[in-house]
Amino acid sequence: MKMKFNLYKIEKLIIIFVFLLSIFLPFIGSFVQKDEFVSSVENRNLAEIPALPHSLASFIEYPEKFNSYYADNFGFRGLLNEAYFMLTDKRINKTPFDDVTFGQNEWLFLGSIKPGYDRYDDPIGDAINKNLFTKEELNNFAQSLIKIDDWLKNKGIEYLFIIAPNKHTIYFEYLPDYIKKINDKSAMDQLMSYLKKHTNVNVLDLRDCLFDEKKKHEVYFKSDTHWNHYGANVVQYEILKKIRSLFPLHINPYLLGYNQFSIENMEGGDLAGIAKIQNVVETDPKPIFEKGFLPRNETPENTGEKTHTFVCETKKLNAIIFRDSFFEVLIPYISRQFNRSTYIWGRVDYSLLTEFIEKEKPDIVIEEVIERALPYKINSDFFDVSD
Repeated sequence: MKMKFNLYKIEKLIIIFVFLLSIFLPFIGSFVQKDEFVSSVENRNLAEIPALPHSLASFIEYPEKFNSYYADNFGFRGLLNEAYFMLTDKRINKTPFDDVTFGQNEWLFLGSIKPGYDRYDDPIGDAINKNLFTKEELNNFAQSLIKIDDWLKNKGIEYLFIIAPNKHTIYFEYLPDYIKKINDKSAMDQLMSYLKKHTNVNVLDLRDCLFDEKKKHEVYFKSDTHWNHYGANVVQYEILKKIRSLFPLHINPYLLGYNQFSIENMEGGDLAGIAKIQNVVETDPKPIFEKGFLPRNETPENTGEKTHTFVCETKKLNAIIFRDSFFEVLIPYISRQFNRSTYIWGRVDYSLLTEFIEKEKPDIVIEEVIERALPYKINSDFFDVSD
């Protein structure tokens, strides 16, 4: 009877010890572990330790600030959260907040590395070179572009295919340290190499010019998915130089210097909006064009994703541009180089091409797509076109 009582006491003491350990271990761990600034599990910035109060107002605010800090940095918090997400399977129940990754130096990036994430074409997967082409997909892609190029050339029309790099590609160093590349080459590397080797299609890789220019000025917004207006300036110059090689007498590329930009402030971009971050302000360089002829929108009621045409009577060439949101800030530059420039949202489509070629009589068709769309299945329309 006495032995049973002693075992009962030992059992109770063990329970008490485990209970006390579970309470105090996170507290002890908070003194041992190094504070983190970003939670890779929750995909957000963590509260930093507040400075010691130096006034009555800061003394009153200090408890609340310290509570926020401790709530974000108590011992083994990351491990406990990871275990919680695994047990409840919440990491694959995607919410809009999952669509933003908090990088270093206040940089925000579209997408997430969380298991099961598949929205926005998985741009973080692109950044770590996870999403790649198969050999068959590369061949099909190349054959589709060749078919489009040949079809247009038979009508006396040039074709230019452009890929807009993800922000992740140009500013990979600002992604969180826990995001690592798993392959040497990206889908864009694969495609550019294959197209140059196996086709004569006019293809433009914009990565080098952006890598070069970012050493001097930011070329993408920190809080937005897109390149900024200065990055657009760099990009349009490369595009127009490529077009000038096709039409030497009609295109006059020009690159605005940084002193030709008005530095304004912009409230948080699309990524800040998705993550519901308030009071985000960053610089927004806006181009200052020389005074003179301004291209006019022939259909002023049509903007954004609606098809619209700009007219510049002093120019000779006509262009049709299939594009996405990255081309929006290029329009003021490109429109100044063409008599008529028609902007169509989406990828090259056979029925749309036949319709607008008849209407616009273009000299060139430009197709721009964002890198995060890669790898994607090509439009098979042109495989069945015989005319």
